Amino acid sequence: MASELTEKDLLDNGFTVRNISRLREVLSRNENTGETLSGLVDELSRRFYGGVISLFLVLAPLIFLPVFYPLSLLLYYLPVAIFGIIAVWYLIPLGLSWKAYRMMKSR
Repeated sequence: MASELTEKDLLDNGFTVRNISRLREVLSRNENTGETLSGLVDELSRRFYGGVISLFLVLAPLIFLPVFYPLSLLLYYLPVAIFGIIAVWYLIPLGLSWKAYRMMKSR
């Protein structure tokens, strides 16, 4: 990366003050002592594709299940899909990773 990111750069690229405070909170943890804001945004942008692929894998059975199996099996998979979507959303913060991906793509 050519230059170090600042909070102003993040604000100019669609991040909110709340998003930036969340990033600062992550950086202040003990396990992230050597991490910089630039490195964190770069890591988030790399996680974006993983999150999209994970969501596709969770949602694909909802599309294909009714085609190949009885519709009643959809009721059994629906709670699993909801849990999977929530897990992906929180493990890979898709809102932040989308903003980071757009920002890194434009740089």
